[in-house]
Amino acid sequence: MSRSRSFNRFHRYLARQKRRGLRAVLPQLQNHQDNQLGPVDGSADRLHQLSQREMELDLLDAEA
Repeated sequence: MSRSRSFNRFHRYLARQKRRGLRAVLPQLQNHQDNQLGPVDGSADRLHQLSQREMELDLLDAEA
């Protein structure tokens, strides 16, 4: 194995050890990753906001 290859492998090993240590210290990051299984879809929230706004406008028109 050449020197540069062993150097790269050693630093990948150190990075892997550091990531494992951080995951052990910060368990909330593991839960956050589990919650994001799919892409975030905000279309339902947007539709709800639009329907609320439409109801408000209908009420304002009825009062006028």
